[in-house]
Amino acid sequence: MKIHILFILLALSGGVQADILFQDPTGSSFGAAIDDLSEEELKDLSTADAGRKKLFLGIFYIDGAPEFNIEKDCEKAVYFLQDAWESEVTDAGYTLATMYYNGVCTEVNIEKAREFATQSALDGYILSQRMLGMAYVGEKWEGLYPYDVNEGIFWLSKAGNAGDRESAGQLASMYHKGERVPQDEEKSFLWLKKGIFNKYESGNSIGFPVLAERYEEGVGTEVDLVKAYKYYDLIGSAGIEGKQRIADQMTQDQIDEALRQSQAWQDEHNIQVGGGFIRRVN
Repeated sequence: MKIHILFILLALSGGVQADILFQDPTGSSFGAAIDDLSEEELKDLSTADAGRKKLFLGIFYIDGAPEFNIEKDCEKAVYFLQDAWESEVTDAGYTLATMYYNGVCTEVNIEKAREFATQSALDGYILSQRMLGMAYVGEKWEGLYPYDVNEGIFWLSKAGNAGDRESAGQLASMYHKGERVPQDEEKSFLWLKKGIFNKYESGNSIGFPVLAERYEEGVGTEVDLVKAYKYYDLIGSAGIEGKQRIADQMTQDQIDEALRQSQAWQDEHNIQVGGGFIRRVN
């Protein structure tokens, strides 16, 4: 059930800087905090961290949380989230923005959604910055903000530089395809790397296939077959064809170096990737 509650928070997307409680846009830190909660602790609002608990209570009341003996109650959801926001918990502003935009536990109110989204973005909340960026470039949140590519790039860059994979990926795609902006493969490659190597998902290999192709073909960067082979290797069996394709262009020392780098990444992230090693026969 706790996992279900986390998905509710993320699906809705999905103060001052010090009062951002869960900046991690993946939701992992929020989920870990839920695991550490007890019902007694959650419902005691006399403590110094009452704002944090009001954020939890507001989110839990959206759909109910049986493990905390909380039933769905939209009035309480809005009340606690509004109270948390007034206590300068920036996270609550983002959640309220998504609720008013989607009409979750309240009537649709785009003006209120815009107010909460704008202020929480200005306060530095990554998900709100992504929200503004996607809305301004016309990718999501239709009608929330007028189409304005420059504003969209500004906010997507804010979120992407702060560690949001989705915002960085959106910019990488726009510059690669030349959509809404002039095509610029160097900028695309820059944002691709920022999206892949963000501080919140250091062990995520989801972007490695594209990264391998860019290094193989020299798109936005110089051709680097060692790095291409490394990233093909790190996607397991899905990368075998790529390794076979470039192996004939590489020396044995280059292949060994690529495999060494691949293994070092696996060791660092405590991940074991299958798929086999492709070596040339001399």
